[in-house]
Amino acid sequence: MRRLKYLLLLVIPLFFLMLSGCSKLSLSTTKKSYSADGLVAVVKGQANNYKKLTYTINGETKKVAVDGGHFAISVPVSASDQNVRIKAVNGNNGNKTETKLVKVKKAKALEDYLTFAQSYNYTLLSLGQQNDQLQLISKNGIITHKKNDGTKWYYNVQNNQLMGIATKFSYKDLKSKTGQKNFATDLMIVSKLLGADGKKVLKDFAKQTKNADKNSTKTSMNPITSKGINYNINLTTKDFYMYITKY
Repeated sequence: MRRLKYLLLLVIPLFFLMLSGCSKLSLSTTKKSYSADGLVAVVKGQANNYKKLTYTINGETKKVAVDGGHFAISVPVSASDQNVRIKAVNGNNGNKTETKLVKVKKAKALEDYLTFAQSYNYTLLSLGQQNDQLQLISKNGIITHKKNDGTKWYYNVQNNQLMGIATKFSYKDLKSKTGQKNFATDLMIVSKLLGADGKKVLKDFAKQTKNADKNSTKTSMNPITSKGINYNINLTTKDFYMYITKY
């Protein structure tokens, strides 16, 4: 009996020590700095045994969504480097904290946003599309521009600089004459305003999407570049996503 008590006195503290070790607050990121991927930079990492997880950028703090201990924070890129402070808090009084500071690297702006929006709106007016005007003033962030034909275009605007443009089209739409016309017109307008060769871009795009359908195993297309403007395309089973940037 004495021997059993002695063993319990040894084992029980070790057991609780192991439990406390397993429940230790932890926070990590995959890199110290991140570059643009489309319109955003994606900061990835892991967090365990926290009560509150947030990130702060440009003076604004937001909650971080976590799935199975992993998180991914999408930060719209800017023409300047940005610091992202990630903070995990545990303990009733928030006295246990872990922080990580990472950098989102700057990217090249496509154009001054106001200049682009004014030229875009003037072009659409000349085509009789007065209801598809872009807003001239935009706060920092990614704005959604929905056109009358149902298509959506996304603009990353930071400090009045147009950092990137994205859109989504379905293969079904591209198989119709109306869908082809809408996409071609929009892409030509955007490309021309950015100084790219819209005809070349469309030609390269048509070559690569000729055989793309829902049975394709490809998830991306070869990047298309024209006069310093890059067009990156990701594929899904039903749609394709195009990201227009300048690196």
